[in-house]
Amino acid sequence: MRRRWSVRTRHCGEPWRRGRGIADGRLTARAGTTRVLIVAQPLDAGVPRHVLDIVDELAGKNFELTVVCPRGSFLWERLCGRPEVRLETFTGRREPHLTDLIWVLRLVRMVRRSDVVHAHSSKAAWLARLAALIAGRRWSCVVTPHAWSFWALSGRSRQVLVVLERLAAHACAAIVAVSRYEQEEGLRLGIGRTAQYRVILNGIDLERFRAKRTPDGDLVLMVGRLAPQKRPELAIRALALARKQRPTMELVMAGSGDVGGDLRRLAHQLGVGEAVHLLGPRNDVPDLLSRAGCVLATSVYEGCSLAILEAMAAGVPVVAVRFGGVDELVEHDVTGLLCNDRPEDVAAALVQVCGDAETVSRMGEEGRRRAWQRYSRQRMAQSLATLYESLARG
Repeated sequence: MRRRWSVRTRHCGEPWRRGRGIADGRLTARAGTTRVLIVAQPLDAGVPRHVLDIVDELAGKNFELTVVCPRGSFLWERLCGRPEVRLETFTGRREPHLTDLIWVLRLVRMVRRSDVVHAHSSKAAWLARLAALIAGRRWSCVVTPHAWSFWALSGRSRQVLVVLERLAAHACAAIVAVSRYEQEEGLRLGIGRTAQYRVILNGIDLERFRAKRTPDGDLVLMVGRLAPQKRPELAIRALALARKQRPTMELVMAGSGDVGGDLRRLAHQLGVGEAVHLLGPRNDVPDLLSRAGCVLATSVYEGCSLAILEAMAAGVPVVAVRFGGVDELVEHDVTGLLCNDRPEDVAAALVQVCGDAETVSRMGEEGRRRAWQRYSRQRMAQSLATLYESLARG
């Protein structure tokens, strides 16, 4: 007997039932539409928001979208109940596991019912490329790394993963880099061919950041996961040094993570416990940005930081440690300041920006102008739509 999941679609909180466009065991598309399968796992920080922006812009506009993501995730909750999107639940683990083979077989069937498959993040990219290869549809597969996964590794582990990425690049038609740096690093390491790459910068919903600013020059905002990649401890050490010159400066961190206890202990050890505020994940980032004197970015690596794009859209200057393609977003002394990753250098940049209201205004306004000119989600979605349609046509 044919497995039910091969011809049914999951509707949130409801039993299996017939979905739109499903007939005689096959998915059918309306004339002139492109069927896109989006697979996303893991869903860290900006990835679910990125995928949601794509869905919001393309769903119902000559595209039939099926999204595969973990049940209960932010993305799953936001897409649940939307009739214009088919939602499939990914139940596999974040780490490699034998059960991934079951998911590959399931994805093979989904790939065969789609015109294009677009995988976001490392786990989804591995599974989707293998499924596309088995299905004989590698020409329809697109992957977006959202920062190469080997950037988080070193030594032999990094070398092995680079070799695997080189091999996996043969199983997809296109690699979407969210920054020129990401593309350059991939090509430098022999991952894929130049013709495979498309540089499509991230875009955001700019309308969310129209709020009038009432900045507090001493409020430093950091938005993102409290994870080693983001180096929140560097931000706290820099704050401790900066407060020697600006004792009223405070650091607000908005984001999820399980290192809050360690960060609080570090802040108290450095004598700035009362000046560090860990808010956890927040839905009111535009409001926080409207009050921030500057946004601080201390990551080790990024693809194309949504936190920086949002700061620019809101008219907030950015202090960023030089990493990867950050200089593609932040122009030194124009939309913010770039610095080395020593605490004293970060502290000096914070004092320089936050101590001058005219600088805050000048950098913020130029950042806003550039964001509204270059980083709309409409532009991003249109670029992806063009790619999808070209692959679907073959």
